Amino acid sequence: MRADLLVGRVVLDAAGAKVGRVRELLVELAAPGAREYVVREVELSTGGVLDRVLGPQLAAIVRRRLGRPTNRRRVRWDEIDLTNPQAPRLRR
Repeated sequence: MRADLLVGRVVLDAAGAKVGRVRELLVELAAPGAREYVVREVELSTGGVLDRVLGPQLAAIVRRRLGRPTNRRRVRWDEIDLTNPQAPRLRR
């Protein structure tokens, strides 16, 4: 799956509840000198519209001023179920 198609997708938990949207992927070289990359982690965010309209940095500032925490969560790549890439889920 292409990474750009995953960023922004809503991720659900095993029960079907929304966990957040894919905000970033932590990608590393598969091995030193290799040409292949491997996804190690996925960062999920519940910033929603605020993140998309203002951008993540400005949205974080606005949330702090409003007294709302920035909700981000890192999940290991092997915890993501991409059986249906249109609707990624957490395995646990």
